[in-house]
Amino acid sequence: MRPAGDTERQPLSPFQVGRYLDYCSELLSLIGKIAVVYVQDFQDPVVLTAVDEIEHLTTALSRKIWQKIMILDQVVSARDK
Repeated sequence: MRPAGDTERQPLSPFQVGRYLDYCSELLSLIGKIAVVYVQDFQDPVVLTAVDEIEHLTTALSRKIWQKIMILDQVVSARDK
């Protein structure tokens, strides 16, 4: 018996997975930009360092997501041949 509200999930198509990964990358970009805007008038070096680390982290995660997108594209291209 399933818990209430639990539904059966259908697997995502390659297109949907690509879209999802693209949205994740865009969200990470927004997080980095929001952090910069939020502290633009701060002079505290600890806060500025933290924001710099957030930017580096979100950039690195976005890069990893794009690597997955490229792999997905290669798999779809190879499958369609």
